[in-house]
Amino acid sequence: MTDHVALAPLERGAGSVRDQVLARLRSLMVAGVLKPGDRLATERELAAQMGVSRSAVREALSRLESAGLVERRQGSGTRVSARLPLSAVLGSFDTPDDGAIAASSEFRTVVEPQIARLAAGRIERDELAALEALLEGSAHVHDVERSVGLDVAFHVAVAAATRNPLLASLSELTVSWTVEGRLYSHLDDEGRRLSHDGHARILRALRAGNPDAAEAAMRVHLDEIADLVARLRE
Repeated sequence: MTDHVALAPLERGAGSVRDQVLARLRSLMVAGVLKPGDRLATERELAAQMGVSRSAVREALSRLESAGLVERRQGSGTRVSARLPLSAVLGSFDTPDDGAIAASSEFRTVVEPQIARLAAGRIERDELAALEALLEGSAHVHDVERSVGLDVAFHVAVAAATRNPLLASLSELTVSWTVEGRLYSHLDDEGRRLSHDGHARILRALRAGNPDAAEAAMRVHLDEIADLVARLRE
């Protein structure tokens, strides 16, 4: 059994493979999947997991090391830097383009309302209580990293309540694809309030066991966040 985080295959997009590997690793750091101090797999293992060349992984890790986001030591492998503030991760590389943000928003709009619909008919009492705790925890958060983490946890928990392991796994996997858009929506109090209020409406629909209302609440929530992100990026 290994003590490092295993990664899913890389979904190829525009740009060099190195940059796509770098973006994947950076997003996982922002999302908290790769936490400060976590050990990464070896270059060979990372290349096999993501389905890319070892040289692309080596170049991506070199850039991350230069930015201070990972530490590479002979004999102990590569670890995420022990002190990894969100500002360092965001400020180390170019911000994502509008196309990437739009794609992640569209993906969520297609998938997550149906997840909410399924969850409304299957969610159990303890899961509702867990969502309530996440909602209460986000009510007065002014820290961007904490707010994003609670947002991710809420949506992942809704997916888990579908009782469909594929949808639950998809929700966890795609955090790294959508995290930049989430970050923009939590940069100020307005965005954090909007997220909290949207989650409250979704939770009410789930508690009522109303699939139509849950789907609609999720769709409205995602539309509101997409509009906010577009305004902020302008």
